[in-house]
This record gives sequence, C-alpha cells and structure tokens, in this order.
Amino acid sequence: MIAGKLYICIISRDPIKKFITPSLRPFRALFFLLLLLFTTRSAVSQNTRVDSLILWVEEHPHNDSARIHAMHTISYLLSESDVARSFTYYSMVSRLSDSLNFTYGKALGNINLGILLSSSGNLQSSTEANIKAFEQAKECNEPRIESVALNNIGDNFASLKDYDKCRQYTLQAVDINMQLKAWHGVAVNYELLHRCDLEQGLYADAKTNLDKGMPYAILDNDNYILSQYYLGYGKLHAIYNRSDSANNYFNKAIVCANQKPDLRNEFQVYVAEAKYLRHIPEREKISLLFKAMKLAEQTQYQEGIANDAEQLSSAYDRLNNRDSSLFYYRKYRSASDSLFSENNQRRMMVNETEWKIRNKELENSSLKQLTATQKRQIAFSNILLFLIGLGFLLSVFVAFLLYKSFQAKKLKDVSQYKQKIAETEMQALQAQMNPHFFFNSLNSIENFIMQNEKKLASDYLNKFARFIRSILDSSNNDLIGVNKDIQSLQLYIDLEQLRFNNKFTFHCEVDPRLQSGDYNVPALLVQPFLENAINHGIGPSDRTDLKICLKVSLNNNMIHYIIVDNGIGREQSRIYNEMNKPFHKSVGMKLTQDRINIFNQSPASSESVKIIDLFDEEHNPIGTRIEFSLKVLTYASSQGHPGG
Repeated sequence: MIAGKLYICIISRDPIKKFITPSLRPFRALFFLLLLLFTTRSAVSQNTRVDSLILWVEEHPHNDSARIHAMHTISYLLSESDVARSFTYYSMVSRLSDSLNFTYGKALGNINLGILLSSSGNLQSSTEANIKAFEQAKECNEPRIESVALNNIGDNFASLKDYDKCRQYTLQAVDINMQLKAWHGVAVNYELLHRCDLEQGLYADAKTNLDKGMPYAILDNDNYILSQYYLGYGKLHAIYNRSDSANNYFNKAIVCANQKPDLRNEFQVYVAEAKYLRHIPEREKISLLFKAMKLAEQTQYQEGIANDAEQLSSAYDRLNNRDSSLFYYRKYRSASDSLFSENNQRRMMVNETEWKIRNKELENSSLKQLTATQKRQIAFSNILLFLIGLGFLLSVFVAFLLYKSFQAKKLKDVSQYKQKIAETEMQALQAQMNPHFFFNSLNSIENFIMQNEKKLASDYLNKFARFIRSILDSSNNDLIGVNKDIQSLQLYIDLEQLRFNNKFTFHCEVDPRLQSGDYNVPALLVQPFLENAINHGIGPSDRTDLKICLKVSLNNNMIHYIIVDNGIGREQSRIYNEMNKPFHKSVGMKLTQDRINIFNQSPASSESVKIIDLFDEEHNPIGTRIEFSLKVLTYASSQGHPGG
C-alpha cells in the first residue's frame, strides 16, 4: 500500500456534519452509525466495510454530498483488491460531483483517480490528478485534501527516485497538517521523508525524520503507521549492524501489522529482515522470504510476488541450488508478466474514463457556448438603454468638468503662492550655505593648523560642524523656536569671531517671553543680516572697538529685530567693494526680505526691512542699523502657516 493510499483514509475521519445536506437530515442517526462503522480502527474486515457502504449507497435515495463521500470511500477501499469496481465508484463520484457542481467532491474524485493511476504505474497522470485535487481543495478551502494531494505527489516523485521533489511536496504537507493538528498526516509525511533518506543512504537524516514523526504516530495510535515506523527503525539498526535491536523493532512491526490486521505490512517486514540483517544464514533468509511469499500470494500482491521471487532466486543461486534458483526466476518472470498485464488493464480503464470525462467536458463546452450566445443577445438589447444613460452621464460630466476647472484655477493660485514660498526658502538656504563662508572657514582651520594652534583648530572645527548641523536640521523644518534660532546664530558668530581673530564683540538681548519655546520664526532668518554686517561693515574697518548688537523684543503681537554694527557704513562699504570685489553681487539681503514678506503675508513690493545709516555729529559714518518685524506665530498656529 503506497503512502498516498494510506493517507487518504484520514478524510473519512472529518466531522461528518459538513457533508449532511438538508435532504439527508431524516437519515442522520443512520449515517452516524455507518460513520462509526467506516472509521473504526478495530480488526473489522475490509470486505465487510465495503459491503456495508455499498448497501447504504443503494438504499440512500438522495444525490447529495454524503452519497459522494460514501462512494469515494468505497473507491479507495477497493483500489487494491478490485480495480474495476474501484474505477466504477470513482466514475460515479466524478459524475455526481460535476452534476451538483460540488468542488469538494471533485477533489475527492481526483484523489481516487491519482491513487488508481499510481497503482497502474502511470505516475505522470497520477500527479496531474493530484494537482487538480489540490487546486480544487484550495478553491473550496479544504486544507486536509490539500495535504493529501501534496503527500501523494511526493510519493509519486519518490517512486521516480526524484527525492528532492518528493521532499519539497511532502514538507508542504507537513506544514498544513501541523496547522490542522492532523497527527496521522504528520506521521505519514515524516515516514515518507525517512524512506527518501534511506534510499539515498542518508541514514542519519532518515533516523531524524523517524524521531520527528514517531511522537505523532504514537498520538495517532494507528497500528498500520506504527508498524511502518518500527519497520524503519529495524532497517536502520540492521544497517548499523545492531542485530538485537533490529530484530526487536522488526518483531514490534509484525505485532502491529497483525493487530490491524495488515498482511502487506507483515510482508514488508519479512522482506526487510532478509535484505538488511547481515549475519543471518542464507537458509534463514530463504525462510523469511518464504513467509513473505505466502503473504503476497494470499493477498494476490503481484508486485510483492515478483520482488520476493527474484530475491529467492538470488538466494538459491548463492547456495548453488540451480534448480530452485531457476524455479523462482521463472516465478519472478511470470509474476512480472502478470503485473505488466494488470497495469496495462488499469491503464486502459484510466484511458476509457479520461475519454468519457473529455466527452462530458465537450458537452459542457457546447452548453457554455449556447449560454454565451444568449447573453450576447441580451447585452445587445440593453445597448439602447446604455446609450441613454451614457448621454445623461456625459451631461453631468461636462458640468463636473466646468466646476473642476473653476476649482483648479483657485488651486493653481494657491499652488503658485506655495511654490514661491518653497523657491524663496530654497534660495535662502543656498545663500546661507555660502561657498565663500565655507572657503573662509576651511582656510581658517588650515591657518590654525599651520600655526600649530591645535586647540583653536579643534574648537573651530567643532563649532563649524555644529553650525552646519544646525543648518541641515533647519532645512527640514520651516519654523523653529526663537531660542533655538538664537543658539544657531551664536554658533555662526563664534565662527566669525575666530576667523577674524576676535576683531569684534557680539551682544545679544532677547525678550525673556520669547525664550519659552512657544514662539516660532523661519530658521536662520537673521543670519544674512549678521553676515552682511560682518563682511561689509566690520571686516574692512580698522577700529579696535568694533561690535555688533542684536536685540529681539515682543510688542503688539509682533517680534521686533534690531541689528546695529559700528562698522564703516554702507557708502564706505560700496566704495571698498568696487575697489576690491568688483564682480561680487550679494543676493542674501533681497532673498531674506522676500522671506519676511511671505511670512508676514505682506505684498512683495512692501519695504519690510529698514536699513538706517548711522552718523556722528560731524556726519561721519559710524555704522548701520537694521530693523524688521515678524508676526507672532506660536507652535499651535504654525501648523496652518502657508510656509509650513
């Protein structure tokens, strides 16, 4: 019995109420009684089970899911002993499932077909049938049948000696059975994996898979599968030349096989003892093979008779008993010929069944074509109604387009305003990241290093890195708190003081109310003004008391900024730049003024920044004063700011 055929038994143990249709409810008690008969693990004769099922099918008048399931079970039970009748019941399952469009029944039918095809040696068609069963089980959400189909496909690949493919499908079945807690299925899967390893000589892996599956076989408590596991352990112990423990496992396998009873399992044990036990005399091997031959003949197991006769012929040949060796060789050939004939007969039945199925599919195809023609006629008659509806929809669509056009114009205006904000802020950021500033800063660091002023170089480099970090942080946020902005400005001033060798002092006065963190302004908005004061006012001056003052105050819902320096003034700075920097063009002040106008939502032409030239009593320039104001914008309200 192949693993797939063993495994399909598990389907009949599902809760049966899922198969009971309303038409079956008057017979519910009878059906549960039959279910107990079908699924018991006692030593009830298989023929009695088949006869009871056939009697129930004949007396059950309803073509429903319960009838399909019963006929499926009959087909499975007859798959080895009576192939012709097994095919008959498989065909009945297939036809009735098609007529009821019962996907679950179709999946059961394909499982039966796969088993019959595999028994006849048609492994390719068997695999195709199991793949169909898997897809149909997916469609009706029946993972138990999915796992059965996967295991059967794996068993087919094992017969073809494609052990990697066998493992691939069998491990998928393990995953499904683990999720379902279907321990019988898990045990069968691991037993199949162990056989793959054993055939490839991977004895350690074979034992690992037996050890994994044995707890589930014990949980399931099925003597058939327990017999298979004891047989597997016996083979491994015999391979490792542990005769006593091997014999112990072989004896356990026979005990379990007798309790089922299952003559095929007992046959396998005798053959395995003769094959794997190394140090037993040739006569004892022949005795074991005689026992196996008796069981094979009793069950009409032609494949077993052929294999056993071949081993007996070889054993007698090793004893130089030519007559007996020739006798069993002839018996081997006779059984092989009989098996070949039986397989051909099964293939013919399969071909006939498949031809009938294809015929039915053609009939269904013609019916579908007729239905499609009728549908096309109905669709054509509905075209006029569709056109009327389409005309109405078009008029609604045109009105909708006009409305959207009006809305789009409004959105375009808003979008242009926001784009202007983004462009101005990006240009401001680019102006802040002034290449001259970077160049001068790096030159200062180099100068400190050349003069061996390591501490000054380190301090400058540290502050330079912190300032660049603050610029990058502010580029990700449209608004920052006043206090944080002042800290960034202080870093900038520190760098410039180091670069100019502390040529000037800086004094900053901030209204305490603004330091609470609830007031927000555009990042580094003041920096271009400070940079302008240093580069054009302080830098060219020869005075020794140079200073810059920044005052930030809160008044009338506005934040006021005043920047005062005592440099050379704007007129002297213009003359100085014409002489020393004839091609320099500063855009920082203009960009900053645009940012202030956008933030305050003022017209672009408004003079938001006041620049006042300072003179002494003799009208000599003594510096510059810059004033501008920003609307108060707290953190809560900043979420709706156009620049935010």
